[in-house]
Amino acid sequence: MNQTAKRWVLFLVGIQCLAIGIVCNTRTNLGVAAFTSVFYAISQIYHISLGTASILLYLILIAIQILLLRKVSLQVLLQIPFSLVFGWVTDVYDALLPFHDLTLPQAFLLLFTAFIFTSWGVFLTVQCNFVVTPVEGIVNTISKVFHLDFGMVKNCFDLSMIAITVVLCLALGQPVIGIGVGTVLSALILGRLISLYGKKITLFTT
Repeated sequence: MNQTAKRWVLFLVGIQCLAIGIVCNTRTNLGVAAFTSVFYAISQIYHISLGTASILLYLILIAIQILLLRKVSLQVLLQIPFSLVFGWVTDVYDALLPFHDLTLPQAFLLLFTAFIFTSWGVFLTVQCNFVVTPVEGIVNTISKVFHLDFGMVKNCFDLSMIAITVVLCLALGQPVIGIGVGTVLSALILGRLISLYGKKITLFTT
């Protein structure tokens, strides 16, 4: 298999892993990852599918990138089909994965399973270097436009997603949705897993 075909296969596998990880995370009721919290809360409050909510949020992030960059680039435009495909795939797995009414040990086991899938999904999609996710895209854009450190912007972005989720829920008279111990653990674990894969695994020779 040539390098381009391999990248496409692994990119598609990465999308599947990312969607499975996110759906599994939502099933634990322990709290979702920061980048998932807003669209998960929106899906619960407005009773729309998880995939639809992710598409809406991602399109907003894409629009913000265009406004900040003051131009429409191919790199940003490619995030639109990614968002649509990812939303559809997420809804497929949301319908297929049956985990409900878990005991606490089962919930934690599923949470760490979700971390494995999510981290692999992020690692594969980034390594394939076809198109960045809107989450990575907005962080890249803010870092570039305002000349800020990427890591600092990523941390601030994650905190802002949690803050938006809390404010949205409270403003609508809802209990705070999707924020919990799983949110904290995801912040501590996901980045380290992705970093570990990067150090130990070489996917492409060129």
